[in-house]
Amino acid sequence: MRAFVQERRVYLPLSALTEARLCDWIAGAAVGESIQYHEGLLLRDRSEISSPYSTRERARIHSVARRAWIACELGLIHLFSQRMGENHYRYLAMRSSSQLKPPEIRARLRGADSAPHSNAQSNATPRQTH
Repeated sequence: MRAFVQERRVYLPLSALTEARLCDWIAGAAVGESIQYHEGLLLRDRSEISSPYSTRERARIHSVARRAWIACELGLIHLFSQRMGENHYRYLAMRSSSQLKPPEIRARLRGADSAPHSNAQSNATPRQTH
């Protein structure tokens, strides 16, 4: 018996993704749609010491990754990584369900504080894990 596996398409931005564009994508994406927000090794690529990127590019990578984490904590997306090779990953965000309308999503994302996890967790609604 063959199992049917439906492959989901991943949106690959044509240019470097910014926080604002990520927020807009999250607000407009349908449940189950995915976007690649980084490719490489996120820890290394954000590092001042080991990153091959300029200070400006590291700041962009960091801000997009931080905003994706905030969106995940708000329950708007699920975050995944897909190993492509040694020290090479695709970082993906998949839109989750929400009762919020796009303007409300944008407002929450852009207004969300990037506070440390402990502060954000105290205000977060508990989520079920699988």
